[in-house]
Amino acid sequence: MEHFQRQIAAFDHPHVEAIAIIRGHTLLALQRFLLERNFRQLLPILLSPITDPLNHAVDPAEIQYHQHRLKLTASIIFHKQLALTARGHEQIFVVAPNIRLEKPEVENSPRHLLEFSQFDFEIRGCNMQQAMLLVEQMVKHTLDEVQKHCATQLAQLGRHLPRYETAFPIYTTDELRAAHGDDFEQFMSEKAHTPFFITNHRREFYDRETPGKRGHYNNYDLVWPEGYGEALSGGEREYEHGQILLRMQELGMDLTPFGNYLEAARRGLLPPSAGGGLGIERLLRFICGTRHIRDVALFDRSVGSNFLF
Repeated sequence: MEHFQRQIAAFDHPHVEAIAIIRGHTLLALQRFLLERNFRQLLPILLSPITDPLNHAVDPAEIQYHQHRLKLTASIIFHKQLALTARGHEQIFVVAPNIRLEKPEVENSPRHLLEFSQFDFEIRGCNMQQAMLLVEQMVKHTLDEVQKHCATQLAQLGRHLPRYETAFPIYTTDELRAAHGDDFEQFMSEKAHTPFFITNHRREFYDRETPGKRGHYNNYDLVWPEGYGEALSGGEREYEHGQILLRMQELGMDLTPFGNYLEAARRGLLPPSAGGGLGIERLLRFICGTRHIRDVALFDRSVGSNFLF
């Protein structure tokens, strides 16, 4: 009953309305930014035979529907690649809900959710540097728009958004790990006063390995300053059948569920591309200056949630 009362009281908190107004203008700014650049917006995909295998363990989120075993979407990465083959879909984006049933190890994390939304984009023929530039421009535009249209709500939250005039710094995982150890991302996030990129992460098979440079990857993260941590992950994509197979076999993956995806790659249907996914709740957490991600969502879906509703 105590948790119930706390949830009902939260509905009436003045910050709930302020955050809702900020949320609306944030999404509007993101969507307009890409629509004005001739992107096509897709609607979400929630069920699929395959989804993002992720680079960390989560509990399975899947259902049996007649003869089909379907997964709830952990990310829309494979559908983004395939969508680029459609006529007029050279540049796409989607506000994509994701389900990731995180392990208890992150139960107290202030930035993990079991159910969250990503602002996903993908561009045919794009490289990592071009994608990073687009991300930087989009983030700066969004922060400026929110500060312009939501100054009253931000003031209510005790937040004034900085205006970043210079390019976001770029680091590599190798240099940061050598300087700061394995927890380099959080160390740098707490130290930084501007968002920054980190490149060359060893993770999922679909992030492209640098041609001619084994063990080096054309991918990137955007990290928020002020200790807010990772904002976005992205990169160039593997699209050649042989290289995809090699990467999957290196990770010891079961290829069977990916049969149709691999067939598309074998037929040369997957185009070269790059993209990324910006965590919307993590963006709102940074914009609103809240320290726990559940504070920017009306219904708590943090890893330690009591699931009242």
